[in-house]
Amino acid sequence: MISNSVGNSRYVENQLETKKRQSRSRWGEILSVEGYLGIKDPIDYIKKRAESGHAGVGWARLKPLNNLPTETIAATVVRTIIDTLTLNPSFYTVAKEISDRLWIESMLTVITKEDLARYNRSRQRKSHKLKGLQHMTGTVQWTAKQQMSIGGMMIYITEKHTGFIEVVREDLPHKKRRVIKPTAACMEWVDKFKDKQGILIPYYLPTIAPGLPFNEHGYGGYHDPRLQIPLLKTNNDEIVKHLKGDEPCKKAPEILSDVPFTVNTWIYNVAVEVVRKELTVGVIQPKPKVDPYPKGKDDDSPEVLAWRKTAKKQHILEEKTRNSRIAVTWLLHIAGELKEHDELFFCCQLDSRGRIYYRPPYLNPQGNDLSRALLQFSYFNYMQTDEHVNWLRVHGANVYGLGKSDWQTRIDWVLEHEQLILTCGNDPWLAFSFWTRAEKPWSFLAFCRSYWEWKQEGPTYKCRHMVIMDCTCSGVQNFAGLLRSQEMAEKVNLTQSDKPQDIYAAVVNKINERLRLDGCDDSKKWLMLQPDRSLTKAAVMTIPYAATYTAFYKYAYDWGINRAKDLYGNTCWLNKTGSMSTVHFMARILHEESSRMIQPAVQAMKWFKAIGVKAGKSNIPLRWTSPSGLLVHQQYNSTKDSRVRLKYLSDIYLDIRVQEDCPTLNTNKMGNAITANLLHSFDSSIMALTILKCRKKNVINIGGIHDAFITDPTSMSVVKDAAKESFVEIYKDDWLTKIKDTLKAQIPVHLQLDLPAEPQLGDFDPCTTLSSNYFIT
Repeated sequence: MISNSVGNSRYVENQLETKKRQSRSRWGEILSVEGYLGIKDPIDYIKKRAESGHAGVGWARLKPLNNLPTETIAATVVRTIIDTLTLNPSFYTVAKEISDRLWIESMLTVITKEDLARYNRSRQRKSHKLKGLQHMTGTVQWTAKQQMSIGGMMIYITEKHTGFIEVVREDLPHKKRRVIKPTAACMEWVDKFKDKQGILIPYYLPTIAPGLPFNEHGYGGYHDPRLQIPLLKTNNDEIVKHLKGDEPCKKAPEILSDVPFTVNTWIYNVAVEVVRKELTVGVIQPKPKVDPYPKGKDDDSPEVLAWRKTAKKQHILEEKTRNSRIAVTWLLHIAGELKEHDELFFCCQLDSRGRIYYRPPYLNPQGNDLSRALLQFSYFNYMQTDEHVNWLRVHGANVYGLGKSDWQTRIDWVLEHEQLILTCGNDPWLAFSFWTRAEKPWSFLAFCRSYWEWKQEGPTYKCRHMVIMDCTCSGVQNFAGLLRSQEMAEKVNLTQSDKPQDIYAAVVNKINERLRLDGCDDSKKWLMLQPDRSLTKAAVMTIPYAATYTAFYKYAYDWGINRAKDLYGNTCWLNKTGSMSTVHFMARILHEESSRMIQPAVQAMKWFKAIGVKAGKSNIPLRWTSPSGLLVHQQYNSTKDSRVRLKYLSDIYLDIRVQEDCPTLNTNKMGNAITANLLHSFDSSIMALTILKCRKKNVINIGGIHDAFITDPTSMSVVKDAAKESFVEIYKDDWLTKIKDTLKAQIPVHLQLDLPAEPQLGDFDPCTTLSSNYFIT
């Protein structure tokens, strides 16, 4: 893993060096900030001397610098020098590059809006940018002597005040020149940083041996001491001091680290073939192609304008999908490297709230749809009863998109489509359009394969398939348990019902009813898009975590754009002037109806937020102990950001960011985050207790994704019961009073006088959850 990390680090460094963008490297970012701070004051001094008319031709040639802010000049200079730091460029080359970039920055501040639009449409190479600017109204050419004076002065300032570089005379056989080299001290620091970077950022992979238990200092997982991970991602040393060693929050990640998986080679081969054929299936997307630039045409010709329009769309799409395409490439690479191993183990650790995360990136049970499909349990179980097979069928219907139907409807759907499912499981190319239409196509294809194998082998089939069932809006479930609210409990399947309750559908029904009664133009526009539960899902899921109005606007806008594109292409009202007010109209309704649906939780959130704000204003970090025994520490410090964004090449790599820590706490974050952190500490406790109960009941194949439970079809009934038992075990105690007393004890008494009304317990009996049919679905 260390060798892979070092190799990957060196590859990235070589790519940045080849493209002359070394300032984008980790060490380049650090040097950029230091250099920027070092030359900022000297540049300001030079500008004042030049502006005051100081005697001398050299000072007069520096007057163009007065057209730019000192911060912009410093940022441009230091980025330009560091971009080629290890390439030993000539003095003239760097001086010319600095002056060119500064000239572009200066001219962009004086050209007209029309010329600026033309500039943005021009090709991205610097030569095209310079050529285009030179012919625009308002631009003033710098003379060659001005360019070299400015560029040379900036180099000498950097040499004198940073210690990064030195100007050295180089005697060649036929010519003599001055070159810019990094100083010995600078190069020594860069080399040490590069060596550390490869080791300090290890390329974590699954292991072929179970993870080590966490020691008394909270470190374990990997067997190599250099790679051992802390139990908690942040503040580990402080929190571990409060653990005895037998808490569920510590035992649960150790149990998950001992669960063996293996790569599903059949799914791997299909995924590789999809990539080879450049098909789009779920998370796998081919790289968008851009036609060559029409050579020999003027920049404003119809052919070039049409090419730009098409190319822009493709470039935007390429930029949006780049990270996901890189992630899929890494995912398939790791799976290909490990597919021959019979057992793979994934070391786990906790976040500050106790939520469990698998440490290896890309390929893990918490990954994307393809990542989950590529994994199966190493230990098998025989599917010998109808109940076992039905759990597999339910899972198949879930990943296809029928997750909110009752159990029997999901089972019947699989039986109705059994022939297509078996065809997909035997040869995915024969029923390609069927499985690729699924909500999670790769997980559904893995189900099809497992179902086909069971059909072939019957009771002797060794099932390793991962089945995933998640809670119904766990944020509301935890609030209902904490507040003992019967009203909310009935809406999120905490009570007995013949059919699963769907709080998302309930909210959208209220919204549609309100839109029809309103009858205004905004209502009619939204009714055109036929709102369904997908509009309200994100809103209802996040409102218990104190989602802001801005988040609701984003949910409404994103949903509207996608739905309009599906129904009407690009001709919907959302693409026209004035659509923003209509989106705000829906955001308000969405927020109001979602809040009304969980009114007891909304009132409780006001109190918790007030506590967080009081703590922030008093600079008091908040602490509480979760039901799993973890000490949760909430502390969000204020930070002061200083940023210089350059217009030339936008802020892609000519961007200086300086962040300073402040001793005070961030009041807004302290208030907004407390509800989410509190609920996450409870849902992580349910997960931890469930894992321990399952292990006591001899369930080996177990995993978790925050509020979703992973196991095989033969163990799902046990896991389902264990999850309900864990919920009851936690909420049968009065945790609301415990949490309120704990938080109030940390706030000065005089600040508690104007707090909102405290949340009170309702009449819901958590024990009734044991009879719930759809606690997890």
